[in-house]
Amino acid sequence: MSVYDPATKTRWDETLKPISLGEENELLYQRWVKNRRKEVDELSGGKIGYIHVRSMDDASMRTVFEEALGRCIDKEAIIIDTRFNGGGNIHEQLSDFLNGKKYIDIIPHGQYIGSEPLDKWVKGSIVLINESNYSDAHLFPVAYKLKNIGKTVGMPVPGTGTFVWWETQIDPTLVFGIPMGGWKMPDGNFCENTQLEPDIKVLNEPEIVTTGRDQQIEAAVKELLKK
Repeated sequence: MSVYDPATKTRWDETLKPISLGEENELLYQRWVKNRRKEVDELSGGKIGYIHVRSMDDASMRTVFEEALGRCIDKEAIIIDTRFNGGGNIHEQLSDFLNGKKYIDIIPHGQYIGSEPLDKWVKGSIVLINESNYSDAHLFPVAYKLKNIGKTVGMPVPGTGTFVWWETQIDPTLVFGIPMGGWKMPDGNFCENTQLEPDIKVLNEPEIVTTGRDQQIEAAVKELLKK
């Protein structure tokens, strides 16, 4: 592509490499996460970490481990963002990871080097949820609340918390699923068709979002800084 700047009357060539729609969407997602992390860092003065859980799968669980025990290890608390998560099956592992309780310090020769457990998050957390949480992304905040780990912030999650039994046919290319796994809560209600209400309800207003602000993140940071 030949480019001309009329102000300086200079001309130069730029080489452009086209990318697929999938690659573009990945870049947009990574930018969104980076901007959310930056916003949390600025609002909290570096005290709070941010992690987005993209899906309820093994890769996302590993990302949470790496971010929490790596990038966020020195943070006072973390925001676990599950918004726009389509589900999977890690609600138990993820809620247990965030439910760590420090029970002993490790001090060889008088030097403190850490505490047990080393493989769980033992500090404060808060979970972001919204209308786009689906399936296991509904069951996770339910588990998070039932275990009394922390608060949820955002918008109500539709009652989509159920499990699908997948069946492969004689022709292995044919697979169908039936939602049969009902998850019954202590109050007697099933997660399916039972809307989950956030502890702190905050709507992200479109006119505010377009300016780069995330009102749900602002509310989460404000709540964590109270402690």
